[in-house]
Amino acid sequence: MTEQRYHVVGMTCGRCADKVGSKVGGVPGVDSVRIDIETGAVTVTGEAFDGSKICAAIAEAGFEVAAVL
Repeated sequence: MTEQRYHVVGMTCGRCADKVGSKVGGVPGVDSVRIDIETGAVTVTGEAFDGSKICAAIAEAGFEVAAVL
């Protein structure tokens, strides 16, 4: 099981988090997505997911990855 955290800029509400969670949750290999709106942290857990696809999914949702933590 792999866990990776991303710092996402621009998420300010539950609707934003739902949008990001939906896109990231659809990436192959992702089992769960936890989002902390206050800190902008998106924690992704799963088996062999591609980090670049996670970043692309976040961008597709309309947000920017500021850092991979």
